[in-house]
Order: sequence, then structure tokens, then C-alpha cells
Amino acid sequence: MDLGGGLLELAGAMVLAAFVFSVIADWTVLERLSARFARLAGPLRRLRRTPPLPPGRPIELIALDVRRLSHRFETSEFRRLSFAKYEGIRRAYDDVLGEACDALGIQHLLGVLPAGHECDLERLRVENLLSQRGLRLTDDAA
Repeated sequence: MDLGGGLLELAGAMVLAAFVFSVIADWTVLERLSARFARLAGPLRRLRRTPPLPPGRPIELIALDVRRLSHRFETSEFRRLSFAKYEGIRRAYDDVLGEACDALGIQHLLGVLPAGHECDLERLRVENLLSQRGLRLTDDAA
């Protein structure tokens, strides 16, 4: 009888040791997994904390281009330029005016209308709206 009781105690001790070993083994595995997860999740947390980038260029840079191209466009009408140069300046000016309108939430048709009288009127309308919103179109100190 004594031998059976010892065997039972030995079996219980082995089960207890196996349980403790499995808990310790699982704990070290969990520690390794959590350390690996922390290493991988660290950069993800930093990425999430960065503020989102604006959809376009800063309005200050757009305004500089508007003023630069406005001067070139206004003076190009009085100079003898080839059609290609004049058209390039006009398109660049219309593009930057459209970019300024998009940044300020103004509806425009500059990229839609063909060159001509309607496009010139739309450009004047857009220039007026942009100046009403506070965007200086010329380098003149006002």
C-alpha cells in the first residue's frame, strides 16, 4: 500500500512539475512574443502619430508662383514673343491660378475652357475672387 501511495505522490509531483514547466515555458514564449510585437508595433505607433500631410503645396508657395507668373503674363502681352512662349506662360499662369483656387475652395473653369475670350473672362473672375480672399496677385506693396 505504501508503494501505491508513493507512486500516486510521484505521479502528482510529475503532473505538477509538468504544469509548472508548461506555465514557465509558455511565459517565456509569451515574453518573447510580446517583445517581438513591441519591436514591430513601435514604428507603427510612430507612423500613426505623425500628422497627415496636406493634399497640395502650401498656399505660400502657390502665392509666390501666382505673383511671379502674373508679372510674366501681364508683361508678355506687350513684348514680341513667339506664340509658343506666350501660350506656355498663359497655361502656366492658368494652372497656378487653378491650384490657388483649389487650395482656397473656389470653383473655376480655367483647365476646362479653351484659349480665347471666355477663358480670359474666367481668368479675370478668378483673379478678382483670389484677391478678395486676400491673395496678392502682384508684387506691389499694397
